[in-house]
Amino acid sequence: MYESGVKRIIFSIYREDVDQHTSAPLYKRSQFKKYKEQIVANHKAYAKMCGADYELFTNVESNYDIIQFQKISMIKKLVQKYDEVLYLDFDVITNTHLSFFEHFDLNTICVYNIDTTIPDEVRGYRMKDDNWHPMDMYVKACCKNAMLLLDDIDHSDLVINTGVIGVNKKSAHLMDFSKCFGVYHKAKEDNLYPIEISNKWKPNNEVYLTYMIERYNLPYTNIGLQWNFILDDSHREISSAAYFYHVVNKDFGLILE
Repeated sequence: MYESGVKRIIFSIYREDVDQHTSAPLYKRSQFKKYKEQIVANHKAYAKMCGADYELFTNVESNYDIIQFQKISMIKKLVQKYDEVLYLDFDVITNTHLSFFEHFDLNTICVYNIDTTIPDEVRGYRMKDDNWHPMDMYVKACCKNAMLLLDDIDHSDLVINTGVIGVNKKSAHLMDFSKCFGVYHKAKEDNLYPIEISNKWKPNNEVYLTYMIERYNLPYTNIGLQWNFILDDSHREISSAAYFYHVVNKDFGLILE
C-alpha cells in the first residue's frame, strides 16, 4: 500500500553509447544492451507496486563521470514535480514486495554507507605499488577525509554508494555540491596521503555526498546492505534476503534468467 495523494517516481538513466571508461568496458555495455528490456520491466513492476511513476532517461551525457553528477541534478529537478523520488542505477534489480517509500523516512537522504576499512597489513602492502584506482571505495574515502581534515573535522572510513538514492522535496535540496568544488581542489593540493593515493583522486559524486553529510551533519539514513546488495568480482553470490541487487559486475543472467 502507499500513501494517497503523494506523488512518487522511480527513475533510472541509461545511454547505450556511453564513452569508454574503466567502469563501462565493452562487456558491461553489451550486458546492458542484452538485458535492457528485462531491467526496465523489473523497474516498472516495482514502481507500479509502490504506486509510483517510472521513467528511464536516455538523453544524458556520454561521459561516465559527468553522468554520475547528472543523476543528482535530475533528482533535484524531479522533486519540483514529485513529492518523493527514488533513483536506481540501471544495474539495480529489485527483489522485494516492500515499498522503499514506506520503509524509509525520506525526510532524510536515504543511501547505503559502505565501510571501506582495509586491514593494516593489506593497506601497507598496497601502499608499495601504484595499483590504486579512482573508483576504489578506499581511495574515495581518503579523498573525502582529506576534504574534512581541512576543517579539522573527524573523519571515517565510510563512503556512500549512490546506486540507490531515496529523497523527498526537503532532503533533495540538502545535496548542494557547490560547497564541495573548492574544498576538493584545496584537498588535492594539501593533504597527508601518499602520492599513490592522492594522484588517483578526481571529482566524484559519492565523495562529495559523503563529505556533505559528515561536514554539515546532514540528516541521512543508511539503508543497509539489503537495499543495495552489491555484486562484483569480490562478491558474486546472490542472496534471497536482498531487496535490491546492485549488479556492478553486470552478470544479470544470475538474477534475470
